[in-house]
Amino acid sequence: MSDSLKNTTIRNIGYTSITKVIQIVTSAIANIILTRTLLPNDYGIVGFAVIFISFLAQFGDLGIGSAIIQKKDLNDDELYTAFTIKILLSLVLFLFAFIFAPLTIRFFDNQAIVPVIRVLAFTFVLNTFSFLPNVLLTRDLNYKKISCANIVSAIINSSVAVVLALTGFKYWSLVIAGICMTLSLSVLVNIFRPVRYRFAYNSDAARNFLKYGGNLFLAGFSVFLIFNADNFIIGSVKGATNLGYYSVAFTWGTMVCSMIGSMVLNVLFPTFSKIQGNRDRLKRAYLRILQYVSFGGLLINMTLFVASRDFLLIVLGHNTDKWMPALSALRILCFYGIARLLLEPVGSVMMALGRTDILKKANFLAAAIELGGLYPVLYFYGIEGVAVLVTCAYISQYLLYYLTLRGELQIGFKELCTCVNPALMAVVPLVILFFAGEAKHSDSIPIFIVKLIGCTCMYLITYGLITKWSLYKDMRRQLLNLDIR
Repeated sequence: MSDSLKNTTIRNIGYTSITKVIQIVTSAIANIILTRTLLPNDYGIVGFAVIFISFLAQFGDLGIGSAIIQKKDLNDDELYTAFTIKILLSLVLFLFAFIFAPLTIRFFDNQAIVPVIRVLAFTFVLNTFSFLPNVLLTRDLNYKKISCANIVSAIINSSVAVVLALTGFKYWSLVIAGICMTLSLSVLVNIFRPVRYRFAYNSDAARNFLKYGGNLFLAGFSVFLIFNADNFIIGSVKGATNLGYYSVAFTWGTMVCSMIGSMVLNVLFPTFSKIQGNRDRLKRAYLRILQYVSFGGLLINMTLFVASRDFLLIVLGHNTDKWMPALSALRILCFYGIARLLLEPVGSVMMALGRTDILKKANFLAAAIELGGLYPVLYFYGIEGVAVLVTCAYISQYLLYYLTLRGELQIGFKELCTCVNPALMAVVPLVILFFAGEAKHSDSIPIFIVKLIGCTCMYLITYGLITKWSLYKDMRRQLLNLDIR
């Protein structure tokens, strides 16, 4: 990358990193309080409702937002054509959710699901008014304002959820908090990037947007199936309580890695789009990002893996076995979180290159594996078997991605291994510690914290010795040379 774009990218990653750190802290504190206050059944009800709403959300813009970001030259006619399509889609989805919510009782035998879905459907309307400000801020690489809006909305979400849960609102605390977060985000991005709303329709622009977004939509729809089919089947077959256990395991197994990923990935797509014509620069940028995310992802999720029993018992369970049925699934999904973090930067490369067809094919492959095996695996092996299946299905995508990386950017398998191997070697002491200390458990928060600090230090020192501290030196050099404005 050029120095200017490199500085902009690092600065934007810094903004998103600060945002995600604050989100991690507020979300973690809120989740700990909520899991101590709410029941697995509460998580199950909201979790199943979110599946239905998330399914409809896949049709929310049909990839038009990404098409606007990727387009080099954009005029007002094209911009407002996209907005017109967006608002029409949102209104249709809102009405569909409101009218057909009662049908979900056939899959989830709990009457509470209907009003929850109807309330959550209002997010479709609210999200419409954040559409244009968000895509314009992203096109401008103005992540400072995006980060501010996300920080405030995250704090509002966590605060409202905790207050309502502690005052007895049960599952409604999660629902109302989500509405408040969406509303606050829409208001803030409009303050930061005022937009004059109007309707327009240009058939050529609409056709071009839908052509680019079509493959992206199908890829996104496949991702939805990958991320939600497990919850749907577990909720339908095993009920709200087992879905609650799985939801908690999935949330914590993927939380930090997905947040780290979004720190970088939200910036990568628009940044990679600006250098899509220079394959050498794109290759170097991708490999460097892969090295960074593997360093952070393996550190965090393997530390959670080592401390998983104590985490469920002491932190979430408040010294009870309330969440212990989720233990095995949590440990498995720690590896899923790592795989997800390592794979997702490839998606930004594919989108920047305009190869959304590869995203679609890779996601179809993973969805086919997961959907084909979900029911029998759940029947014979429970939620632990499902955790293994979704992990393997997600990893299967890398075959297609690797072939494309080799063809488009001439990235060999050895180069990929060079980026990831130091992190893999650095987790070996953590694995040894896990098996050595499996029979010994913490009995207090201070001891648990000491264990986390010990694992972190062990990993950082091992990684530094393996790489001769090169990554740390590079991080320091980047920070010192950064022009912060």
